[in-house]
Amino acid sequence: MMRLQLILDQMILRDTFRFDVLKYSLTDIILMKYKTVIILINFLIASLILSSGCVSDSGGNVPRVEEKSAKETRNFYLGLVPTPKNIPETTWDETIAAYEETGELAEVTMVWTGTNIGQTEKLKQNKLITGLGVYGLKPVLTLNVATIREVPGSGLKYVIDAPENVNTDLSDPEFKKLWIEEAKNLAEEFKPEYLSLGNEINDYFYLYPEQLDDYLSLYDEAYAEIKKASPNTRVFVVFSYDHLIDNNQWYLFDIFNSRVDLVGITTYPWKQFDDPSDIPDDYYTGLEEYTDKPIAFTEIGWISSASHGSSEKEQADFLNRFLTLTEGMDIEMVNWLFLHEPEFTGVIASVTEPETSAISLKNRDGSKKEIYDAWLEMKKKEYKWIISTFYSMH
Repeated sequence: MMRLQLILDQMILRDTFRFDVLKYSLTDIILMKYKTVIILINFLIASLILSSGCVSDSGGNVPRVEEKSAKETRNFYLGLVPTPKNIPETTWDETIAAYEETGELAEVTMVWTGTNIGQTEKLKQNKLITGLGVYGLKPVLTLNVATIREVPGSGLKYVIDAPENVNTDLSDPEFKKLWIEEAKNLAEEFKPEYLSLGNEINDYFYLYPEQLDDYLSLYDEAYAEIKKASPNTRVFVVFSYDHLIDNNQWYLFDIFNSRVDLVGITTYPWKQFDDPSDIPDDYYTGLEEYTDKPIAFTEIGWISSASHGSSEKEQADFLNRFLTLTEGMDIEMVNWLFLHEPEFTGVIASVTEPETSAISLKNRDGSKKEIYDAWLEMKKKEYKWIISTFYSMH
């Protein structure tokens, strides 16, 4: 077995943190959530040239396409992060297999590089976007303004992610120039279908509400540059749904509804409810009171750890409950967190609740969990683009 670090030039486990809703200090972190980021460095696979069109029968007539019933279709993309088996040790073949399998289970995947300013160049070098395209996956890019970092003498702090020798201040002219240029470069280089300008931003502005106006100025300028470079890119921000509720941050929709093409949401209700059946019927449809934008569930999940009171059945039940609760909503995508369970080591292991790695469709050894087949059945449903869900430009 080879260490994953010897196979990839970089694998980053990007950290976000859950803050005690009764505290304002970063020292009051009570839960770390995490997302896996896999960067395939020097992933030199030739781009596939795909062609589409009507195929005529021998008589020159275009065959009639049968209309699918509602039960056979879905109007949202499925997403998944292609974590390989046996993390943190794996082989190159296992890594490629994870991407191939993710392409069979999903249409989109989240891309978190661990780099914000400088991300475009990094993605150009490592060929990740090309690699995703080989497996039919649309990338959902993310450009953040802030990150969690170890600050000497202060411990872990949520800080503006500025390059060296640039002020960590959203109003700093040099930071603004570099960040807006990065947003523009991402749009020009990759013409992405989706570009998030902030992941779970309500957490940052819960701690630093005085910086929201500076962020909005930054966001508005970046949005305009993105649209100039790539008019069809759908620009949005992502909110932690758990914290929107906990911290009563619904006012953010009034601020962002006119600025976004869709609304991103992360949701991990296993911390709030003992069983999926306990989730209220209006838990997600309540979003429709605050926005009429399509909803992108960029992260959803439920653990399967028996040692923490859950099970594979309960995890599968959550997926079914989620689909029931969101039926009829204007949903753009639904992203499950992990393909395989990762195993955490080092600093991450010391600050992460171990059961959170169980938010996966498969076990670390590659065996399927009960949820896997349910997810696969959902993938088999034909994706049906609904014109009424197309975003409105402003």
